Amino acid sequence: MDNWPDAKIRSTALWYIGKHAISTPEYRYTLVGDAHPEALARAALQPGELVIVSFFLAADGWFLLTTRRVLGAYAGREVAAATLDVRDTWFGDFKTGGRVGLGVMWLRLAGSDEAVLQYETWRASMAPIYYFRYWAIKYPVLDQLAAEPRAAADGGGV
Repeated sequence: MDNWPDAKIRSTALWYIGKHAISTPEYRYTLVGDAHPEALARAALQPGELVIVSFFLAADGWFLLTTRRVLGAYAGREVAAATLDVRDTWFGDFKTGGRVGLGVMWLRLAGSDEAVLQYETWRASMAPIYYFRYWAIKYPVLDQLAAEPRAAADGGGV
């Protein structure tokens, strides 16, 4: 993937997530724009691949959402899938009545495969939710997006 636009995907995805998510200091287990060292130690990133969202609770409850893939583990099952192979997502009760908690996201993958990962609910849930929305809404028009959308004159990233 020598020509894969990792830097532009990361920049535009972080802008998109930041536009929709509430401040990150309240997140207990979720990082946006950075990775938990414990999660990185469990995943082998490809050359050039960059982390967009990271979650780490335990050895069997973590994920990395990158510029190329969804990597993680939950309940003894490892997940490694190309983000472009994610066909649908379901986050269950991500609002949890306004309390921080843990939930399970379901990913429907190409070929009728499914993956399940744990995530942090309430405000932190916006990071993985908008990560996947980015791939559905913004990635298809990536060539029309500013490389550094925060610096775009119109503030809209286009």
